[in-house]
Amino acid sequence: MRVLLCGGGTAGHVNPALAIAQTIQRNSPSSEFSYVVTKNGIEKRLVPYKQYEINVTGLKRNFSLSNLKTIFLTFRAISECKRIIKEFKPDIIVGTGGYACYPVIYAGHSLGIKTVLHESNALPGKALRMLEDKVDKIFLNFKEAEKYFKDKSKLIYAGNPVRDGFGVLNKDEARKKLKIKEKYVVLCYGGSLGAKAINEGAMQIIENLIKEEKSIRFIWASGKREYREMYYLLRDKGFEKLKNLDFNEYIYDMPERIASADVVICRAGAMSISEMAFAGKCAIFIPSPNVVDNHQYKNAYALSSASAAILMTESEIFNLTDTVKELLDDDVKRALYGKRIKAFSVKDSNKIIYEEIKRLVKNSKA
Repeated sequence: MRVLLCGGGTAGHVNPALAIAQTIQRNSPSSEFSYVVTKNGIEKRLVPYKQYEINVTGLKRNFSLSNLKTIFLTFRAISECKRIIKEFKPDIIVGTGGYACYPVIYAGHSLGIKTVLHESNALPGKALRMLEDKVDKIFLNFKEAEKYFKDKSKLIYAGNPVRDGFGVLNKDEARKKLKIKEKYVVLCYGGSLGAKAINEGAMQIIENLIKEEKSIRFIWASGKREYREMYYLLRDKGFEKLKNLDFNEYIYDMPERIASADVVICRAGAMSISEMAFAGKCAIFIPSPNVVDNHQYKNAYALSSASAAILMTESEIFNLTDTVKELLDDDVKRALYGKRIKAFSVKDSNKIIYEEIKRLVKNSKA
């Protein structure tokens, strides 16, 4: 199977594409992959496959003369994508969101290639909604997203595919591997670049809880942007020597860290939510206010309204320490949150997506 992947702008768009590719590779080892990336996209760093680069930008939400340039670049990118498709000769094109998907899927459809999209968020992105009539199937992570599409026959509620490594270890096994001896584990992170509000909340937790409660292991990734500032702040306060503090810029073994945790504090991107649901973790979601259509808030609200997670806005960050302490003090409440969020995880999500892709490719060759 030859698969052309697209989706970028944020890791939340790239990681589902990589998870889908891993599943296809595992089930069909002879498969070949290529990825269409944008010039300054994060996908260029994350994708291990052969890359084709296009120059395209997203439309501004308000009227802007720059949108004229965007439209010109998009039409030029469609032409370039047709050349890429003719060169790579994919059996199927898989898109996972972001404006970079539009020219690739559009070009693929016009050339008669099977195309599928995966939407991770409760509120589908503009590019995906515009491509509804250009795809064969649309995989959804949230049932709430169904109402934004006209042709329901194209929709498949498949959940979010998870990357390799999740579900391999249980809590005790993960703690043994990580050499964690504390009774409780709190994991806190705000993405690869970091999040200022979450880092402020982490410092608050260390100051008011971790430095005194030695039974709690606090695992914190500050992100690249504020790592040095947070490190010096920890050092100045004498906290960098705390034995129950595990401070990092970035967490590379996330499946093990999540498995070890009792409480997780993170952003409300679709991939983070799916990983918490898959692992059945008690989570505090702090949505980024700086995303298109406020979709992180909508993601977290879908869970909090079902009492499956705690939604905390950045303006409420002063309550973070008390909320964490309350959760650690109540085993029943943590277990309930874990059980309820688990219901948002689709069993065999990876398999559902793979089987549908395999069916489409088989039918196209019949």
